[in-house]
Amino acid sequence: MYINFCGAAGEVTGSKHLLEINNSRILLDCGMHQGRRQETRLQNSKLPFDAKSIDAVIISHGHLDHVGMLPVLIKSGYRGKIYATAATRDVAEWILKDAAHIQAHDAEFMNKHRVEGAVEAEPIFTVDDVEKTLEYFVEVPYERDSNSKWFDITSGIRIKLYDAGHILGSAVILLEANEEGKTSRLVYTGDLGRENTPLLRDPEIIKETVDTLILESTYGGKIHQSMDHAIDILASLVRGVYGRKGKIIVPAFAMGRTQELIYVLHRLTDEGKIPALPIYIDSPLSNKLTEVFFKYPDAYDEESWQDFGSKGERPLIFKNLNYVEDTQESKKLNTMPGPFMVIASSGMCEGGRIVHHLINGIDKSRNAILITGFQAKNTVGRRLVEKEKEIKFFGQKYPVRAEVVVLNEFSAHADKPALVDYARSIKSVKNVFLVHGEDTQSLALKNNLEKISSDWKINIPKTGQRIQV
Repeated sequence: MYINFCGAAGEVTGSKHLLEINNSRILLDCGMHQGRRQETRLQNSKLPFDAKSIDAVIISHGHLDHVGMLPVLIKSGYRGKIYATAATRDVAEWILKDAAHIQAHDAEFMNKHRVEGAVEAEPIFTVDDVEKTLEYFVEVPYERDSNSKWFDITSGIRIKLYDAGHILGSAVILLEANEEGKTSRLVYTGDLGRENTPLLRDPEIIKETVDTLILESTYGGKIHQSMDHAIDILASLVRGVYGRKGKIIVPAFAMGRTQELIYVLHRLTDEGKIPALPIYIDSPLSNKLTEVFFKYPDAYDEESWQDFGSKGERPLIFKNLNYVEDTQESKKLNTMPGPFMVIASSGMCEGGRIVHHLINGIDKSRNAILITGFQAKNTVGRRLVEKEKEIKFFGQKYPVRAEVVVLNEFSAHADKPALVDYARSIKSVKNVFLVHGEDTQSLALKNNLEKISSDWKINIPKTGQRIQV
């Protein structure tokens, strides 16, 4: 077996890992690179392999950096199946359609300001391309829902999907291959979630023995504070900003982070730990994805039942929560006096409605900006985390006077101890590859894993590498 690391190796986004097994080529994830617009557009304009040569695609979850290049794969001639959980298919539909709308808007803007002689800009893919892509999805149930059955994908290759606990529908992929009479197994975690977080179940442990582990390392060198600690800080922030009649501006990923925040805010409101301030979810995509959550109540954890179900409530709906659809209603929030909270995408502040909320609120000290997730290099979100004094939007600089609060505890990614424990839980591993992390995080995780077992061969691959296992 050979593994071709085609993305998210030595970096966080653009997950694409291509397996060569016997005469089959199996692609794990087909994600879009995220970062600076011009740089990402160049990287996402084509695939690093021949789409027609791929025999099957398996998707870990529906975030854009794991599914965003699927329409390009189909446009480039792929005609095989795309295997994923049913929830991941539904999540991917709205994530991809939203990306198509953004690309169409960006292309229109670029063409409007195009200099004479420049090539006309086109979207990387359209909504029609997304609709065609969805036709190739095949539902694979979680291992727990399939009576532990294997799912055949090509001759001699079969899979099981374990719950990754990252976002709705996310899966750890277990792949078993028979090569020349020898059976080998590979696990790809995709993005691994955290234990004891609200709403979704904890990551599941693989039951089978495994030869090769491809493990994410986004927070491979960091230790998250407890979720209870993060919730206490959030409650204190809400009370403080409410008291000074400010706005809490929250850039959040439309899938996962937004729903988790809604859950926590609902619980804090019910418990009387925060005032019932108006909360606006200003993201049509978040609203669509929240509807997907309603479709899969079996994905919720026991805590959800205890907190809300036992009282006849729904976790993601409560009195002072408002879902914003209309653009004009969104614009009204820019001039509306506080106190209130607005949660909008994009999560790294690189586009979407959150940019306009930041422009109108970043320079006021009564306001707060709450960062709740990973911010990639060269993004506005990363510059806020690094406490830069000025932030540029559309060529204009704005002073950062709002309070900036970073709560990585709300991250849907496992931290260093959890990643180490997960690797330790898997039996008989020989090869470990650390992906989906910046160099410092992957190296820190590697150093910790080496203390666990001298039998593991631990590698931090780079994008473009091809390694035999």
